[in-house]
Amino acid sequence: MKLSGESKQLAVRVDESFLSAIDQKRIELSKGMGSIPSRSDIVRIALEQFLQINPESK
Repeated sequence: MKLSGESKQLAVRVDESFLSAIDQKRIELSKGMGSIPSRSDIVRIALEQFLQINPESK
């Protein structure tokens, strides 16, 4: 996942059920990635998929 030098920060408030789901996905994805992705990584991946954005094409 590439981040451009012009990336911006976005603060998002979520409840405990969202955090639990994000943490479960972190553990699930860590098995294939070799390290545990951050919560920010998971939210970024989810937004890219929802918005159908390919970060590699930027």
